[in-house]
Amino acid sequence: MDDTKQIVTTRNIMLATVLTFVLLSVLLTIGMLTPLIARLTSGVEMSMDSQYFNNRSALPTALLVVLLTMCLFIGYLRSKNTSIIAGAAIVVSILFAVISPFKNTPIDVTVPVIAIALVAVLYKMVRMVDRQSTFKTMRGIGAHIIHLGILLILLGVVVSTNVKVEDSTVLSLDQIGSFENHKYSIKITEMTSGYEGIPFQENPGSSYVTNIDFDVYKNNNYFDSGRVKYITDFKWGQTYTTTYIHRGLLEEVFVAPRAVDEAGSRANLFVRVVPFIRFVWSGIYIMAIGIVIIGITEYIKAGRKFKLETSGSGKTVQKAKRNAVESDEEYEDRLERELAKQKTRRGKD
Repeated sequence: MDDTKQIVTTRNIMLATVLTFVLLSVLLTIGMLTPLIARLTSGVEMSMDSQYFNNRSALPTALLVVLLTMCLFIGYLRSKNTSIIAGAAIVVSILFAVISPFKNTPIDVTVPVIAIALVAVLYKMVRMVDRQSTFKTMRGIGAHIIHLGILLILLGVVVSTNVKVEDSTVLSLDQIGSFENHKYSIKITEMTSGYEGIPFQENPGSSYVTNIDFDVYKNNNYFDSGRVKYITDFKWGQTYTTTYIHRGLLEEVFVAPRAVDEAGSRANLFVRVVPFIRFVWSGIYIMAIGIVIIGITEYIKAGRKFKLETSGSGKTVQKAKRNAVESDEEYEDRLERELAKQKTRRGKD
């Protein structure tokens, strides 16, 4: 069937992808600008939490992943097969939303879509290894490494924002406090308070600091020790805290004081556990690797082009210039052939 009579074509998929990007950008921009506009127009202080963005961006993000998956398959599979794969991803997501294997709707919907997208990326990378040109293979693999990093970031964001557990409790010295739905518990081992900084007004220091030392227990077994601070700043008229962070392979633990009593003997501690946040950091590092690979291949490509245009004959230069209307891959193939011809001529001379 002629491409002009098909709905699922590379051009249409790319157009749908761009439109989805635009929609997602608009939704995120509105969420970020709404608090600023409210403060400037009515003086009302407001903030948009993660749930606000999750509820509005979940479906466009899932659609974006499906479209990107179709982009990866469309060059190697027929349009009909690509449509079947995309439809299967949507059907499985709906099925997961109904049976809820992860007991969390956003995760239930996202995991099947991202899993199929990961398969598409790996499939494309394997197909690229079969090519004869090592240069083109490295360039293409670099692009798909970036795709892999994006998928890991999406998975990490969805899982970590929807499975995080947080709670707070008031603890006294040497008291072990547990938290709802937590496998972690906290025991305050020492609390010391005092003035710090240069004298300010009638105070002997510019701030009053309470140091809270504590032990962390995981499943009732000792896990780690830490210290946080609750700081009252007289100069700026505000309070702020430091945060204990333990970064693990599968989760990160955050502990911060919410309040301290005047006697400095009790503290309200807030604990948050964020699982699978490493997916986000790993995705960022993987994207960086892909960008470096593409940068190296582009540098090599520019060097080859310069060498061909400066050392070849007039006829060779004209051939190279005609490649401006060709695709990147055709252009690279022609450059390699022209360089090979030049080497052969030099060998004969």
